[in-house]
Amino acid sequence: MRAIVTGAASGIGRATAGKLLEDARRRDGSTCALLLADIDGASLGTVVDEIRALGGEAHAFVGDLADPAVPQKAVEAARDALGGLDALISNAGIISRASLLDLALDDYEKTFAVNTRATWLLAKAAYPMLAQSRGSIVATASIAGHEPTPALGAYSMSKAALLMLVRQIACDWGPVGIRCNSVSPGSTET
Repeated sequence: MRAIVTGAASGIGRATAGKLLEDARRRDGSTCALLLADIDGASLGTVVDEIRALGGEAHAFVGDLADPAVPQKAVEAARDALGGLDALISNAGIISRASLLDLALDDYEKTFAVNTRATWLLAKAAYPMLAQSRGSIVATASIAGHEPTPALGAYSMSKAALLMLVRQIACDWGPVGIRCNSVSPGSTET
């Protein structure tokens, strides 16, 4: 299993990296090769070290997914480090806590850039490798994408858009063998 995990320095992304390694071992005694991506390089280095200490292959990619050039660079780094790709776990996300009335335009745009656009750009860049491996995309949405949440206007909207993006990718790319799904956790202790 060769996978990218974004938002891997903490929380759900960190736990996902460990779970991928654990599941590979349980399935057939093998390991997995991961490109772990996050904006927090120091914490990301700790997670890479943990995965390696457990016998997994892990590579760090530090970048801000709000920058539209970064998703392509992350996928290229995965191609170079892993030799291909079987899965993309698009987990990175940010929250701008504000009502719609108080929400700043910059916060709105950055929230959509990280929570929605980055998944699209990552998936688009990974498409050739995922089509070749008949791979999978999993995006971390949120319960807030299904129901509005007070003071999380941009976050809720970005996660609702992400849910539709996942459906559209599944519709468009399913015929070539790429599976695309989302998970929608609620509040999670990280």
